Amino acid sequence: MSDKKSPTPNFNKILWVKFGWSDYYRGGPVDGNFGWLNDQRGGAEEGRGHEAYNFLPVHETYYCDVPPQAKDYAPSNADNTGWTVVCLAKHPKHKGIHIVGWYENATLIGKWEKVPVGHPDRNFSYCIKSETVFFIPPEERNSTFSHASVKQGKFSFLAGPGVVQTENKKRVLAILAAKLTSQRGIAVPSPSEASVPDPELDSTDPLAGFGTPEHRKKVEKAAENVVISYFRDKKFRHVDRTKIPCGYDFLFHKGSKEFHVEVKGTSGEFPRFFLTKNEYEIGYQSNPAWRLAMVTYALSDDPKLQILDAKQLKKAFDLNPYVFIGKPISMPEEI
Repeated sequence: MSDKKSPTPNFNKILWVKFGWSDYYRGGPVDGNFGWLNDQRGGAEEGRGHEAYNFLPVHETYYCDVPPQAKDYAPSNADNTGWTVVCLAKHPKHKGIHIVGWYENATLIGKWEKVPVGHPDRNFSYCIKSETVFFIPPEERNSTFSHASVKQGKFSFLAGPGVVQTENKKRVLAILAAKLTSQRGIAVPSPSEASVPDPELDSTDPLAGFGTPEHRKKVEKAAENVVISYFRDKKFRHVDRTKIPCGYDFLFHKGSKEFHVEVKGTSGEFPRFFLTKNEYEIGYQSNPAWRLAMVTYALSDDPKLQILDAKQLKKAFDLNPYVFIGKPISMPEEI
């Protein structure tokens, strides 16, 4: 891939496109309450939209599928090169629209074309392409917005040759310009398996996309020290339970007060974590004294700590199965 520096979007030729939600857009599942995810438009598998591949590099080029608008109409303009295309999606479980990435210096094909040789899905079709793409990883999609015109459409031109400005377009353009500027630091240029690993693609180590084992252990220990210091300052004593499968890491107690605390940490700004079966079932689900201690910036000189009970955790985070383990009940006879 070419070496692309920080994004500098062209706001003079810009449109937004909206499609279904996927974590990495490199062939994984697509979610959303959209009709095109429930049919076989253009050869797509049922329940699988072509946007599944919108951030997959093929020969250093990215190919974007956009759901049709007004009788299979694809985005087009008399001047079809040099566009900034802001890619939007709605998480199916939450309100608000997210920016999942953007194309710069993009070409608008104006119709759907088949992808070149080398693409994993020969049924895939696209109507926009570019070699300069920036991607927001799923864990970084924390900033949402809502606007009636975005909710209703599949795409819309905001500025460019022949584009008639309206108050709605001006408002949406201002929102997107501010968000792209604020997200420059977290956007990943030229997304690929090397720069944004998809854990689904490494079944031998599903945590491969979350740092090396050594890094994860370092973050874990730093987070534990933050939590112990926090409770120690409040005059709590603690018992280490990290080697006991009881659903939490530390018991903190002071007089009649007692908390069973599971510690999670990240080295970055955004909190995310994994719960084991024990942590989920005998901790989070059934223990009133259970708390989650979430530490961000764990390796920095200024770590941040949040402590949540089960109710607060349920409100603040999605909890979804990430890995399943198969254990034999009975083996079938050999055929």
